[in-house]
Amino acid sequence: MPCKDTTSLMSVRVDHNDYLIDYDYAKMTCAKEVGGGQSFHRYCEGKPISQILRMEFFQILQDLALENEDTELQFLVYLEWSALRSALIQYLGEDEDVDTKHFELASVQYDDQKVQINQIIHPLANKPRIQSCFQRSLKASD
Repeated sequence: MPCKDTTSLMSVRVDHNDYLIDYDYAKMTCAKEVGGGQSFHRYCEGKPISQILRMEFFQILQDLALENEDTELQFLVYLEWSALRSALIQYLGEDEDVDTKHFELASVQYDDQKVQINQIIHPLANKPRIQSCFQRSLKASD
């Protein structure tokens, strides 16, 4: 995400038995999707929240055959995993392990078929320096 505003929104939908239906994770300013693609999304769909919260990141990389992929893809999956995890933890009321200044639970909405959890992910105070794709390609060609 090379722009300055990295604020994003995670919308999670679970059924009334606490099984994940699906989720969306996108930047708020431009609706650009955040994450490593659909593989992690499909990996989690239909699983109970309790199982998702027990998932270790490195095991996910192995299960999705991403342990040998580039670090950028792994980082994007990590962002997706940590946002989903924090939204579910806060939904369950167990937010002691969540940085609530970074991951802010915005709303929880109930209807007859699902629960929707909306979480705002604020930019980190100390972000790593952003390097453009052009600069990275120049370094790679050296």
